[in-house]
Amino acid sequence: MGGKSGQSVIEKYARVPDSVLRDQALSASARCVYALLSRYTYQGTTVSIGHRRIAGILGVHKETVGTAIHELEGRKHILIKGKGKARHVYHLQSAVFGQKQRAGVEEVISSPSRTPRFASVRSA
Repeated sequence: MGGKSGQSVIEKYARVPDSVLRDQALSASARCVYALLSRYTYQGTTVSIGHRRIAGILGVHKETVGTAIHELEGRKHILIKGKGKARHVYHLQSAVFGQKQRAGVEEVISSPSRTPRFASVRSA
């Protein structure tokens, strides 16, 4: 059989825990922003992505992203590190994320392809 099967592209996905998905105090925008944050966490609990990039991916205004981030922080679904105009680091608080870290595995930054990535290794 020749030709392309249509399965050559690997589709990526995001995990949204029920605690976020079913939180009636969150707007739909906040849930979408959380899903996007979770999409970029890889194996840990930490993600660093700018509001402009989130807005561009989701097709919403940058202010909508900021409002959604504050909703998520206010409901304790994320913890934000960083201040001012600098790129913030978001820590997802759900037990769904960071299972390796809680099992005695440390989160470190690895750069095999010269792009920052979060990876997990056992602590010495």
